[in-house]
Amino acid sequence: MNAYIYNIETNNVIAQIRGNDNQSIEAKFNEIYTGNCMLTYSPAFGAVDGLSTDGDFDVVDVRG
Repeated sequence: MNAYIYNIETNNVIAQIRGNDNQSIEAKFNEIYTGNCMLTYSPAFGAVDGLSTDGDFDVVDVRG
């Protein structure tokens, strides 16, 4: 499963976290990201007010 981390001011994806479950993904999110970042499991790429990406973002894998 994948989660996307994005900047809440720009809606630009800054990272992706890959994990086996929500708990491991959210633990890693809370460990690494602070400030103006949010997490979503279902990004609305290309939709009005959806997330944008240039394809250049960090990928963090917490799968065991």
